[in-house]
Amino acid sequence: MRGELVSTITEDRLRLNGFLLDPEGTPAPYASAALILHGLAGNFYSSPLLTEIASRFSRLGLAAVLGNTRGHDFLNWTLRGGRTITLGAALEDVAECVHDVRAWVQFLARQGHRRVLVAGHSLGAIKALYAQAWKPASEVVGLVAVSPTRLSPQQFRASPAAEVYQRTLAEVDALVAAGEGERLMKVDFPFPTWIGAAAYRQKYGAEGRFDWLGFIDRIEVPTAIIFGQRELDENPAFIGLAATLDQTAFNPRLIHREIIPDADHFYIARIDPLCERIEAWLASQR
Repeated sequence: MRGELVSTITEDRLRLNGFLLDPEGTPAPYASAALILHGLAGNFYSSPLLTEIASRFSRLGLAAVLGNTRGHDFLNWTLRGGRTITLGAALEDVAECVHDVRAWVQFLARQGHRRVLVAGHSLGAIKALYAQAWKPASEVVGLVAVSPTRLSPQQFRASPAAEVYQRTLAEVDALVAAGEGERLMKVDFPFPTWIGAAAYRQKYGAEGRFDWLGFIDRIEVPTAIIFGQRELDENPAFIGLAATLDQTAFNPRLIHREIIPDADHFYIARIDPLCERIEAWLASQR
């Protein structure tokens, strides 16, 4: 896999690192480059799933950037305007993803790429959708959202773990009210992790601002949304989503849905079928 380490600077002066793969083969007709975004606490170098997706894009004739967002890893030290700050999944403001996506799209534009595909997995898929819904980039010609979790407070309150969710929100609100929003706390919902109180409230709280079904109709470029069948059936983070998807009338001109049989959230042993579905959808965009 040939490429180089690269970096970009966001409009709020944050430095992000990534890896740029050279395109191979005949240039693709639908785009000339792709941006690939990691999920919660991920990064540009550690996901076999995203590395394979980037390699497939490269072989299809796309320059492909695996790009960090400010939420990479659990916690990270990074530079903002020459000063070191602490960020990461435990503390990030997800809404700021619009700056990260824009910075990477601009990076590709400076390389001469004016037709960019943005792909993401899990929280990275939500970031891809959110950024294009609320701060669309004219260079973006399509989205691939792989396993975007539905961050819906309504679904959380209706889930079997509703009591745990409500208790966690009460603990979060108490910390935020005491001015301790950045204090890390151990939570069990929607999965066991450590997270800052304010970051938990923003991601999972009552506002539901990152429930992508609430803003999918704002997106005006072709979008493939893909899930694994097992995650829809078994993963607590996807409670109720399968039924909601069946009842939602998506714009067939723009939104394409796929479900990969026997695939979990990380597509273990099912990466090839996933990539084949993505490639088939891209071929249909010619």
